[in-house]
Amino acid sequence: MPETPADVTRPESRPMSHSRGEISTFVMPHMQNLLGDLFGGQLMALVDQAAAIAAIRHAAGPCVTASVHRLDFHEAIPVGALVTCIATVDFVGRSSMDIGVEVYSEEVSTGVRRHTHSAKVVFVAVDRNRRPIKVPRLVPETDEERERYQRAERYREEYRRIR
Repeated sequence: MPETPADVTRPESRPMSHSRGEISTFVMPHMQNLLGDLFGGQLMALVDQAAAIAAIRHAAGPCVTASVHRLDFHEAIPVGALVTCIATVDFVGRSSMDIGVEVYSEEVSTGVRRHTHSAKVVFVAVDRNRRPIKVPRLVPETDEERERYQRAERYREEYRRIR
């Protein structure tokens, strides 16, 4: 039987630097809202894709979106801009992964790049029957990674309290 992602042996832990996802695309006319900027639903799809890349890398297999905790819109992204979503796994539970996504808009001809959106997404690793499975432990290695991990841990605790 051919190997499937669910058959792959998962490591006990992974460094934070391993579990990163990035996606970039130009904002095309078919992606615009009535004001000529990137439509929010299009942005949400890009955020979800970048987060999926990070989650699948970390889990070494299939993952599904469990929730979008927040998507903060700071600034519009115009048609013609290059939009880049950078996702990082910031904290893990048994099967879930808290992922932060930073969104940037770039005017490619000038190189001017702005942070325009931030998101928090939760993914769950699943087996071929779509049941949750254990994910590798997350290992922060730098001061910045340890800070991200601690912030995500505090956020998770606060989110559980208010739910």
